[in-house]
Amino acid sequence: MARKIILLLLSLFLLTGLCCAAKGVTVDGQTIERIGGWPAKSEQHVKAKFQDDVEYVYLATIGDMMEGLRQGKIDAIAMSRIFFNALRAQGEEGIAVLGDPIGRTSYAFVFAYSEHGDRLRGEFNTFLHSLKENGTLDELKERWMRGETPPAEKPNLSGKNGTLRIATDGSCPPLIYLSDGRLGGYEAELLRLFCEERGYDYRFTVAAFEVNLASVGNGQNDIGINAAEYTPERAENFRFSDVTFTDDCVLVVRADAAAGEGFWATMERKFDQALIRENRWKMMLFGMGRTLAITVASIAIGTILGFLLCFAHREGNTVLNRALDFVSRFLAGMPVVVLLMVFYYIVFSGMNVDGVLVSVLVFSLLFAFTVFGLLRSGAASVPKGQMEAALALGFSERQAFRKFILPPAILTFFPTYQTEIVNLLKATAIVGYIAVQDLTKVADLIRARTFDAFMPLIVISVLYLILTWLFLRGTDWMLTKLNPRNRTADEILRGVRP
Repeated sequence: MARKIILLLLSLFLLTGLCCAAKGVTVDGQTIERIGGWPAKSEQHVKAKFQDDVEYVYLATIGDMMEGLRQGKIDAIAMSRIFFNALRAQGEEGIAVLGDPIGRTSYAFVFAYSEHGDRLRGEFNTFLHSLKENGTLDELKERWMRGETPPAEKPNLSGKNGTLRIATDGSCPPLIYLSDGRLGGYEAELLRLFCEERGYDYRFTVAAFEVNLASVGNGQNDIGINAAEYTPERAENFRFSDVTFTDDCVLVVRADAAAGEGFWATMERKFDQALIRENRWKMMLFGMGRTLAITVASIAIGTILGFLLCFAHREGNTVLNRALDFVSRFLAGMPVVVLLMVFYYIVFSGMNVDGVLVSVLVFSLLFAFTVFGLLRSGAASVPKGQMEAALALGFSERQAFRKFILPPAILTFFPTYQTEIVNLLKATAIVGYIAVQDLTKVADLIRARTFDAFMPLIVISVLYLILTWLFLRGTDWMLTKLNPRNRTADEILRGVRP
């Protein structure tokens, strides 16, 4: 019977795979089965042209698309021609445009459905119309269509009429990108010219595309500048400006590349791109500092709060204990990234609260309940005779717990505590979802800038290993100090000798 069930499941699995497999199409003599891109107009163009004959693979950034193309995970990329030009300008010789354009794509700035958003949108549309009339917009388009991504200049803005909050992902050169901590690209230049004319200054936050749109929708940011493609579905939730840029959507495939430059020469070039050029090593150090600060603060606050929760739980208040148990189970079943976004975009909606503070709050809360659970399990492992003996000697219950139960409980759960610290360090890699430039987010920005995933990911892997080693060594030192077996003779006999 079991064999029949296994064979039936395998048959269903194979049948499902055959039904879902893309047939593939032939374009200019090249077979295409999988096309990569992001979910917007490019996806619509692909599905309109090829129906279900190809599989559309969703990828977050152009760097991810290029890596998938190099590794053969996808056969083509659906993207605007301006992005292809940027790839070629960056030295990507082994790619080519396949066939004719499959459609047209329009980009625009994003504003909220609010009175403030309507006013800003009207101002920007008026400004954009004036650029079209005097020919400046066409000049900008022609210059940036070459795909070049020069270092961004520091804008000199008066800010007499206020400061605009800009949301961006900075990962779509040459439309929008980060260069030495500044915004660069066609959309960044439009923003600068707009602010100069209207007397604004601006500050920006960097996060994933969909997160930035949400931050504009709930009023945390004023304008979204993300190489945002206009679609009717998106227009139901956000106000788009007039079109800022229109371009052909093309299929990009691998072509016969020129002779290789050699392994070490390639590594040297990738290292220069990832760390040396535009002082990107400073971005790495900044991101590492953010990751370290969030982790250390969360460990410290969470540990203290966890002990306080444990002491409060021992008081025996039924309502409080049930509430603590409920919150503990709720947090254990909630994905951390969802919890982060709930706090940032719902709890603190419309408030000017920094993402770092929200990250520390969420991770401290999670770590506190982790420590709370470890303390409870550690205390439960201590024999009841310890407490009974302490009470018989005249100690109060609180004193007995603090002096006789807590020390062995800490030694019991400390190895698990070390593991949870490392898990917390790794979990901070998701704070980029709420506009925090931590180590992982910085690597994403560099990948988007260089269109190469290898070196940035290798570098942050090494940095995470270093941080993990430092935390483990630090906690090993703490355990040595806490373990009563490691006390010296003077420490043991303190208060005993005359």
